[in-house]
Amino acid sequence: MTVWLAIVGSGIATYLTRSLPLVVAFHPSDRVRRYLDDLPISVIAALAGAGVLAPEQRLALGPELVAAAAVIAVARWRRNMLLGVLSGIAVVAVLRVFL
Repeated sequence: MTVWLAIVGSGIATYLTRSLPLVVAFHPSDRVRRYLDDLPISVIAALAGAGVLAPEQRLALGPELVAAAAVIAVARWRRNMLLGVLSGIAVVAVLRVFL
């Protein structure tokens, strides 16, 4: 019985959180809008940073760390995330071949 209550409760919560913005008019300020626009990038950076620096709960100093630095440098320099990711892939591939 409690399993069914959990399923129904989760369904109701999901429905409400997805339909509430359609019913309630929400006009955030420019500051809030900029924050919400940057939030997905911040979450991805946090997850990727943890995966690069400590993939197995210990500090990793290898090709991945050099590639992460290359991604950051190229993305900031060219203002192009795709080019940054491609450069990081290339750096990891080259370093793994030669190391």
